[in-house]
Amino acid sequence: MPVKVTLEADKEYYFCRCGKGEKGVFCNGSHKGTEFTPLPFSVEQSGEYHLCGCKKSADQPYCDGSHAG
Repeated sequence: MPVKVTLEADKEYYFCRCGKGEKGVFCNGSHKGTEFTPLPFSVEQSGEYHLCGCKKSADQPYCDGSHAG
């Protein structure tokens, strides 16, 4: 399922790709010792975004509805 978050413009975030991060979307370093690395990203406009919670999106870190299919 997508995770709704509020993001600030021009701030760097790190999307969790190992699934062990806070709410499963933000890296907390739990990937250390695995083959996973976080995905750095930022947004141009502050606001609410839906980040991928299933890690199947082709548009990571954003949800593209892959969880539904």
